Amino acid sequence: MKLKTNLRSALENIYISPLELCNLNCRACYTHKTKNILSNQEILDFIQKYNEFLKENSENTIFEGLESATHIHQPKKCVLKNFNLKSILFCGGEVFILPDFPSLINNLIQKDLFITIITNGTIDRLEEIKDPKNCQLLVSFDGPKNIHDQNRGSGNFNKSQKFVKHALSLGFPVEIMFLITKDSYPYKDSFNMFDLPKIYLSDRQISLSKKQLLDIKINYSTFPSKNFGCFQLSLQSTGIITGCCESSKPLGSIDDHPLIYIQNFINSLVPCSKCQKCQGCTDPDYFCGYCQELKQNSCKDVVKLFRSKISK
Repeated sequence: MKLKTNLRSALENIYISPLELCNLNCRACYTHKTKNILSNQEILDFIQKYNEFLKENSENTIFEGLESATHIHQPKKCVLKNFNLKSILFCGGEVFILPDFPSLINNLIQKDLFITIITNGTIDRLEEIKDPKNCQLLVSFDGPKNIHDQNRGSGNFNKSQKFVKHALSLGFPVEIMFLITKDSYPYKDSFNMFDLPKIYLSDRQISLSKKQLLDIKINYSTFPSKNFGCFQLSLQSTGIITGCCESSKPLGSIDDHPLIYIQNFINSLVPCSKCQKCQGCTDPDYFCGYCQELKQNSCKDVVKLFRSKISK
């Protein structure tokens, strides 16, 4: 089953948001700037407990089956073998404002984990990270200099460009996250940053037309993927665990036994296991915001609209 393959990836490659605070005040930002911050120790304790649970139980029948999942206390169980945590994606806010963030990354890389960091690229602490090849950087840009600085503040394009150049010289894997707005849309093909690959994201201020949104989704490398649907075990700065980096639907908390939020995670995918029109989603009402952005009543309508356009 496709969902089980995706589930393995979602449990072995997790997302952590240590904070929502940022050093910038971007006009197009859609995150809530709460003051919650996870400490390095909280993150390390969570990771240790989580990964030990995966390793100790991956050969046992503890995971509830997607086909006929029931209440957590009455699970129909299935085996998901040889599980272990492989990578962590960090995002904020801006993670590099945390004083001890590079030391956290160094600690995790030493545990044989691959790290990915989403950053605005305006705080250069790259030389504090000891193993660049195992730390990927996703640096966000809003378009060419005039558009980028209009959103993020004067001088920030040059800072981020310098950051990318420095990262490449140190051996970091780097990709560009290109935010598509009504202003940057005309530059979607011409924007270039050291010939690096780009991942396109549509802005959450709904400034794009339906036609533009579908164009980006159909013709460009986007996040989430073209098949729609996206789920990943995600630890938020509040200590709440969700099944999506943007979802507010709780599956458990940082202090819970891993079995609780893992089985709640699997339970949340049960409706998708019966539909399978996309890759699955733990929060179909939100569905990465596409229901609202494309003015559709449900996730099924979004997928149907997309497929009707791509088939033409």
